[in-house]
Amino acid sequence: MKKLVSCLLAVMMLFMIAGSFADEMEPIEVNNKLSKFLDETDMKTKDLALQLQAGDNSTDLVIRLENEDSLHLVSRTNGKEDSHMQLTPAGLYVASEDGVTLLRHATMASFMQEILNEMNAALEEAAKEASAENTIPAAEMQKALEAMNVLAAKQAAQEQADAVTIGSAALSFSSKFRGENLLDVKQDGGSVEISLRSDALAAATADAMDELMSNSALAELVDRRAALTGGATFAEAQAEWLKNREETLAAIRTVESTEKVDENGHYVSHFQIGEENSAVKILTCDTDAWIDTDYNEMEFAFNLGFKDEDPLLTYTVTADQDSYREALSTKDAKSQVSMEYDGAKLLRGVITSEMDGQETMKLDVGTDYMFVKGPKSAVSLSVRETFTGKTRYELVAENDEGKEVTMLFDFYEEDDSLVSEMKVPDAGESLIFRISRIDKEDIPDLSKSEKITEITKEDINTALETLVKMALPVNTTDAETTK
Repeated sequence: MKKLVSCLLAVMMLFMIAGSFADEMEPIEVNNKLSKFLDETDMKTKDLALQLQAGDNSTDLVIRLENEDSLHLVSRTNGKEDSHMQLTPAGLYVASEDGVTLLRHATMASFMQEILNEMNAALEEAAKEASAENTIPAAEMQKALEAMNVLAAKQAAQEQADAVTIGSAALSFSSKFRGENLLDVKQDGGSVEISLRSDALAAATADAMDELMSNSALAELVDRRAALTGGATFAEAQAEWLKNREETLAAIRTVESTEKVDENGHYVSHFQIGEENSAVKILTCDTDAWIDTDYNEMEFAFNLGFKDEDPLLTYTVTADQDSYREALSTKDAKSQVSMEYDGAKLLRGVITSEMDGQETMKLDVGTDYMFVKGPKSAVSLSVRETFTGKTRYELVAENDEGKEVTMLFDFYEEDDSLVSEMKVPDAGESLIFRISRIDKEDIPDLSKSEKITEITKEDINTALETLVKMALPVNTTDAETTK
């Protein structure tokens, strides 16, 4: 029974997504038949029946909406009724061999409210007890408040002074780096080229850092916070700067940086750092981008590596109104994304990943298929319309040994029913799920039964007490054993 219920839920989910999935998969045009079927069902004259059939066994759930305020759910196994529930504005009625059991909505709401009230009362009582145990004389409370106010005022004043110190140091530091001193700007027609004066940048860095390392107010702030957090002291920072000062400035002087923008949307930049004829290689970064707003096209390329060698990393993006491509590659790995559109609709998308020349992952999605491949397995899903008019989804899973498992999902209409059929070709047996319109059957109104047993709050409390007592013997035994 559990297996049948699990299969029922799984197939229902597949059936519900089938319409929307098929909408995206051209050229097969399949509307959401489930929504249409339900919209066209007159619940005043028909009932809905959900049926799951596996071999000779079948499970049914009959749904009846009566007068728009009473819902019947009747479950059956192989034609025999298992349960009957009826939901009304008054409550939930459940049929049994002895009659009908009623749980009123008001009873459940009242029971839950009592639990909340008891919890709130217990919390208030605990708060009162805690307050009584920790009562502090008014004079001591006043002293504590005054001391806290003094500390808070000192803390606020110190934070304000620290903010002024940091802001002043940052402003002075940034003032050393003025664009007119560091950059050369050349205009030629519609293009602008900007280049960096590395010697001026090194001089500005030296000036700014030397001044920063001699700021006594900043030193006091750093040392105070270092004492609290265990961080580096200002003297340690000064020593580190003096140790690396000349080497850092020498590296800055080797920097070459240029940027050029043309009026047609072409942008090129080049950056490198390192000294020629040095044992250390020269690191380079190059960017080449172009944007055409008239045709909504864009190209972007970025390379990072060492001078006169193949790039260590390359990143490219190209896009227009119909496609998008992106690639990231290193010496050992490569990843690519490509997509093709028709307006806002995706026609095809491919994602691949390679490592050491071997493909490690691939995702390929089209209008009527999907394919996913990993290091150890692959899964493909395709949809088509069969000769008999069924919409067929074919799922194929394959492992790295070449073994395949195929599952077919057919969706079609038959005898005023929507049918979802799942089958494994090698197994020979199908699992069939139907949503059918059926003529109204004789389903009794449980709310008018002659024998109705109402569940009260006392019944719920008794059931909970029974559950607690079932757990108590275990706890008592454990406690006695511990003693």
